Amino acid sequence: MTFQIAVIASKVDPASFNIAQKMIELADWEDRRGYLTCQNHRLVLLQEELITLRGLEERLADMDLRPNLLVFASRHQARDGKPRLCGHFTGNSGEALMGGDPRRLAMAAPGVLKSFILNLLDDSSHGFEISAEATHHGPTDLTTPSIFVEIGSTEEEWSDPVAGDAVARSILELENLQTPVFLGFGGGHYVQRQNRLIRETGVSFGHMFSNYQMDDLDLDLVEQAQLKSGATFAYLDKKSLRSADKRKLSEILEELEIEALNGKEIRDRFPLAD
Repeated sequence: MTFQIAVIASKVDPASFNIAQKMIELADWEDRRGYLTCQNHRLVLLQEELITLRGLEERLADMDLRPNLLVFASRHQARDGKPRLCGHFTGNSGEALMGGDPRRLAMAAPGVLKSFILNLLDDSSHGFEISAEATHHGPTDLTTPSIFVEIGSTEEEWSDPVAGDAVARSILELENLQTPVFLGFGGGHYVQRQNRLIRETGVSFGHMFSNYQMDDLDLDLVEQAQLKSGATFAYLDKKSLRSADKRKLSEILEELEIEALNGKEIRDRFPLAD
Protein backbone atom coordinates (compact mmCIF):
# COMPACT_ATOMS: atom_id res chain seq x y z
CA MET A 1 0.00 0.00 0.00
CA THR A 2 1.29 3.46 -0.93
CA PHE A 3 2.03 5.83 1.95
CA GLN A 4 0.06 8.85 0.74
CA ILE A 5 1.18 12.29 1.92
CA ALA A 6 -1.15 15.27 1.62
CA VAL A 7 0.71 18.58 1.80
CA ILE A 8 -1.60 21.40 2.87
CA ALA A 9 -0.50 24.91 1.88
CA SER A 10 -2.12 28.32 2.06
CA LYS A 11 -2.02 31.12 -0.48
CA VAL A 12 -2.47 33.71 2.30
CA ASP A 13 0.73 32.55 4.07
CA PRO A 14 3.87 33.71 2.20
CA ALA A 15 6.09 30.95 3.60
CA SER A 16 3.48 28.31 2.83
CA PHE A 17 3.06 29.54 -0.73
CA ASN A 18 6.85 29.71 -1.12
CA ILE A 19 7.19 26.05 -0.12
CA ALA A 20 4.32 25.01 -2.40
CA GLN A 21 5.83 26.83 -5.38
CA LYS A 22 9.18 25.14 -4.82
CA MET A 23 7.51 21.73 -4.57
CA ILE A 24 5.81 22.37 -7.92
CA GLU A 25 9.15 23.34 -9.48
CA LEU A 26 10.96 20.28 -8.14
CA ALA A 27 8.61 17.56 -9.42
CA ASP A 28 6.22 16.68 -12.23
CA TRP A 29 2.65 17.16 -11.04
CA GLU A 30 -0.73 16.27 -12.50
CA ASP A 31 -3.73 18.52 -11.91
CA ARG A 32 -6.67 16.76 -10.34
CA ARG A 33 -9.98 17.98 -8.93
CA GLY A 34 -8.86 20.45 -6.26
CA TYR A 35 -5.26 19.28 -5.85
CA LEU A 36 -2.02 18.33 -7.60
CA THR A 37 -0.57 14.82 -7.52
CA CYS A 38 2.96 13.46 -7.93
CA GLN A 39 3.78 9.85 -6.99
CA ASN A 40 2.66 9.51 -3.33
CA HIS A 41 2.34 13.26 -2.69
CA ARG A 42 -0.83 15.31 -2.99
CA LEU A 43 -0.58 19.12 -2.84
CA VAL A 44 -3.67 21.05 -1.72
CA LEU A 45 -3.68 24.86 -1.88
CA LEU A 46 -6.18 26.65 0.36
CA GLN A 47 -7.17 30.29 0.85
CA GLU A 48 -7.25 30.10 4.68
CA GLU A 49 -4.88 30.28 7.60
CA LEU A 50 -3.79 26.77 8.48
CA ILE A 51 -3.80 26.91 12.28
CA THR A 52 -7.53 27.70 12.43
CA LEU A 53 -8.67 24.96 10.05
CA ARG A 54 -11.47 22.68 11.18
CA GLY A 55 -12.96 19.67 9.46
CA LEU A 56 -10.04 19.34 7.06
CA GLU A 57 -10.22 15.57 6.79
CA GLU A 58 -13.86 15.75 5.70
CA ARG A 59 -12.93 18.32 3.04
CA LEU A 60 -10.15 16.07 1.76
CA ALA A 61 -12.49 13.08 1.70
CA ASP A 62 -14.80 15.10 -0.57
CA MET A 63 -11.84 15.24 -2.99
CA ASP A 64 -11.45 11.46 -2.56
CA LEU A 65 -8.25 12.06 -0.55
CA ARG A 66 -7.65 9.87 2.50
CA PRO A 67 -3.94 10.35 3.17
CA ASN A 68 -1.77 8.51 5.67
CA LEU A 69 -0.01 11.75 6.62
CA LEU A 70 -0.84 15.46 6.64
CA VAL A 71 2.01 17.94 6.21
CA PHE A 72 1.17 21.60 6.81
CA ALA A 73 3.57 24.00 5.12
CA SER A 74 3.64 27.19 7.19
CA ARG A 75 5.44 30.28 8.37
CA HIS A 76 7.09 30.49 11.78
CA GLN A 77 7.23 33.76 13.68
CA ALA A 78 9.55 34.39 16.62
CA ARG A 79 10.61 37.43 18.59
CA ASP A 80 14.30 36.67 18.17
CA GLY A 81 13.93 36.94 14.38
CA LYS A 82 16.43 34.14 13.86
CA PRO A 83 16.44 32.39 10.46
CA ARG A 84 15.00 29.00 11.33
CA LEU A 85 13.50 25.92 9.69
CA CYS A 86 11.41 23.93 12.12
CA GLY A 87 8.79 21.26 12.61
CA HIS A 88 6.31 20.37 15.31
CA PHE A 89 3.05 18.67 16.17
CA THR A 90 -0.16 20.50 16.99
CA GLY A 91 -2.24 20.63 20.13
CA ASN A 92 -3.10 22.78 23.11
CA SER A 93 -2.03 21.73 26.57
CA GLY A 94 -4.20 24.48 28.05
CA GLU A 95 -6.27 27.25 26.52
CA ALA A 96 -6.71 27.42 22.76
CA LEU A 97 -4.97 30.73 22.08
CA MET A 98 -3.94 30.02 18.47
CA GLY A 99 -6.59 27.77 16.96
CA GLY A 100 -7.92 24.36 17.83
CA ASP A 101 -9.61 23.20 21.04
CA PRO A 102 -8.32 23.53 24.61
CA ARG A 103 -6.56 20.50 26.09
CA ARG A 104 -6.71 18.57 22.83
CA LEU A 105 -3.82 17.14 20.85
CA ALA A 106 -3.67 16.13 17.20
CA MET A 107 -2.23 12.80 16.08
CA ALA A 108 1.56 13.05 15.90
CA ALA A 109 3.94 11.52 13.35
CA PRO A 110 7.19 10.98 15.29
CA GLY A 111 9.14 9.14 12.59
CA VAL A 112 8.21 11.82 10.06
CA LEU A 113 9.45 14.66 12.28
CA LYS A 114 12.76 12.86 12.66
CA SER A 115 12.95 12.35 8.90
CA PHE A 116 12.18 16.03 8.27
CA ILE A 117 14.92 17.19 10.64
CA LEU A 118 17.50 14.74 9.26
CA ASN A 119 16.64 15.66 5.67
CA LEU A 120 17.29 19.33 6.43
CA LEU A 121 20.55 18.51 8.16
CA ASP A 122 21.72 16.66 5.06
CA ASP A 123 21.47 19.95 3.16
CA SER A 124 23.78 22.40 4.93
CA SER A 125 23.64 24.99 2.14
CA HIS A 126 20.73 27.02 3.48
CA GLY A 127 22.40 28.39 6.64
CA PHE A 128 19.23 28.25 8.80
CA GLU A 129 18.95 26.92 12.34
CA ILE A 130 17.08 23.60 12.23
CA SER A 131 14.85 22.70 15.15
CA ALA A 132 11.89 20.70 16.37
CA GLU A 133 9.51 22.65 18.60
CA ALA A 134 7.20 21.88 21.47
CA THR A 135 3.59 21.01 20.64
CA HIS A 136 1.43 24.10 20.12
CA HIS A 137 -1.58 25.63 18.29
CA GLY A 138 -4.21 24.08 16.02
CA PRO A 139 -5.65 22.25 14.20
CA THR A 140 -6.40 19.77 16.98
CA ASP A 141 -9.33 17.80 15.47
CA LEU A 142 -7.15 15.60 13.24
CA THR A 143 -7.23 11.81 13.41
CA THR A 144 -4.64 11.46 10.63
CA PRO A 145 -1.00 11.80 11.80
CA SER A 146 0.24 15.28 10.97
CA ILE A 147 3.15 17.68 11.23
CA PHE A 148 3.74 21.39 10.69
CA VAL A 149 6.91 22.26 8.72
CA GLU A 150 7.87 25.90 8.85
CA ILE A 151 10.11 28.72 7.63
CA GLY A 152 10.97 31.39 10.17
CA SER A 153 11.23 33.79 11.62
CA THR A 154 10.49 37.03 9.70
CA GLU A 155 8.95 38.15 6.41
CA GLU A 156 12.39 38.15 4.81
CA GLU A 157 12.84 34.42 5.45
CA TRP A 158 9.24 33.49 4.60
CA SER A 159 9.80 34.45 0.97
CA ASP A 160 13.42 33.28 0.79
CA PRO A 161 13.68 30.89 -2.19
CA VAL A 162 16.57 29.00 -0.56
CA ALA A 163 14.46 28.28 2.52
CA GLY A 164 11.47 27.32 0.41
CA ASP A 165 13.61 24.95 -1.63
CA ALA A 166 15.14 23.31 1.46
CA VAL A 167 11.76 22.64 3.08
CA ALA A 168 10.19 21.50 -0.20
CA ARG A 169 13.00 19.00 -0.81
CA SER A 170 12.72 17.69 2.73
CA ILE A 171 8.97 17.16 2.28
CA LEU A 172 9.44 15.31 -1.02
CA GLU A 173 12.01 13.02 0.65
CA LEU A 174 10.00 12.32 3.81
CA GLU A 175 9.99 8.83 5.28
CA ASN A 176 7.98 7.43 8.15
CA LEU A 177 10.99 6.18 10.11
CA GLN A 178 10.30 3.28 12.44
CA THR A 179 11.99 3.96 15.78
CA PRO A 180 11.29 3.82 19.51
CA VAL A 181 9.03 6.78 20.31
CA PHE A 182 9.44 9.11 23.29
CA LEU A 183 7.35 11.83 24.85
CA GLY A 184 9.40 14.89 25.78
CA PHE A 185 9.04 17.09 28.86
CA GLY A 186 10.93 20.25 29.74
CA GLY A 187 13.25 22.75 28.13
CA GLY A 188 12.45 25.85 26.16
CA HIS A 189 10.13 26.15 23.19
CA TYR A 190 12.84 24.74 20.91
CA VAL A 191 13.46 21.75 23.23
CA GLN A 192 17.22 21.77 22.71
CA ARG A 193 18.08 18.50 24.47
CA GLN A 194 15.27 16.64 22.71
CA ASN A 195 16.57 18.04 19.43
CA ARG A 196 20.01 16.62 20.10
CA LEU A 197 18.51 13.21 20.83
CA ILE A 198 16.48 13.31 17.59
CA ARG A 199 19.66 14.07 15.64
CA GLU A 200 22.16 11.93 17.51
CA THR A 201 20.29 8.74 18.52
CA GLY A 202 17.98 6.16 16.99
CA VAL A 203 14.81 7.46 18.66
CA SER A 204 12.04 9.83 17.64
CA PHE A 205 9.81 12.13 19.68
CA GLY A 206 6.07 12.52 19.61
CA HIS A 207 4.38 15.29 21.57
CA MET A 208 6.83 17.48 23.49
CA PHE A 209 5.99 19.97 26.21
CA SER A 210 8.17 22.88 27.32
CA ASN A 211 8.61 24.25 30.82
CA TYR A 212 5.91 26.86 30.24
CA GLN A 213 3.36 24.06 29.67
CA MET A 214 4.09 22.07 32.83
CA ASP A 215 1.26 23.54 34.89
CA ASP A 216 -1.23 22.26 32.28
CA LEU A 217 -0.07 18.66 32.38
CA ASP A 218 -1.98 15.99 34.26
CA LEU A 219 -2.67 12.28 33.88
CA ASP A 220 -5.34 12.73 31.22
CA LEU A 221 -3.26 14.99 28.99
CA VAL A 222 -0.11 12.86 29.25
CA GLU A 223 -2.14 9.75 28.45
CA GLN A 224 -3.62 11.56 25.44
CA ALA A 225 -0.09 12.48 24.33
CA GLN A 226 1.03 8.86 24.72
CA LEU A 227 -1.85 7.48 22.67
CA LYS A 228 -1.59 10.10 19.94
CA SER A 229 2.18 9.67 19.65
CA GLY A 230 2.37 5.88 19.92
CA ALA A 231 4.99 6.45 22.62
CA THR A 232 6.39 3.79 24.91
CA PHE A 233 9.09 5.90 26.55
CA ALA A 234 9.52 9.38 28.00
CA TYR A 235 12.41 11.79 28.39
CA LEU A 236 12.52 14.47 31.10
CA ASP A 237 14.89 17.40 30.67
CA LYS A 238 15.61 17.34 34.38
CA LYS A 239 18.13 20.17 34.30
CA SER A 240 15.36 22.55 33.22
CA LEU A 241 12.41 21.22 35.24
CA ARG A 242 11.36 22.33 38.70
CA SER A 243 11.49 19.67 41.42
CA ALA A 244 7.69 19.74 41.79
CA ASP A 245 7.24 19.16 38.05
CA LYS A 246 9.70 16.26 38.05
CA ARG A 247 7.81 14.62 40.90
CA LYS A 248 4.44 15.14 39.22
CA LEU A 249 5.62 13.78 35.90
CA SER A 250 7.33 10.78 37.48
CA GLU A 251 4.11 9.84 39.26
CA ILE A 252 2.06 10.21 36.07
CA LEU A 253 4.51 8.18 33.99
CA GLU A 254 4.62 5.44 36.60
CA GLU A 255 0.82 5.22 36.66
CA LEU A 256 0.73 5.01 32.86
CA GLU A 257 3.60 2.48 32.86
CA ILE A 258 5.71 4.65 30.57
CA GLU A 259 9.43 4.06 31.07
CA ALA A 260 11.45 7.26 31.53
CA LEU A 261 15.06 7.28 30.34
CA ASN A 262 17.72 9.94 30.70
CA GLY A 263 19.92 11.11 27.86
CA LYS A 264 22.79 8.71 28.58
CA GLU A 265 20.41 5.75 28.79
CA ILE A 266 18.86 6.69 25.46
CA ARG A 267 22.27 7.01 23.82
CA ASP A 268 23.40 3.65 25.24
CA ARG A 269 20.22 1.71 24.38
CA PHE A 270 19.32 3.37 21.08
CA PRO A 271 22.44 4.53 19.24
CA LEU A 272 22.12 6.11 15.83
CA ALA A 273 22.46 3.46 13.13
CA ASP A 274 25.54 3.66 10.94
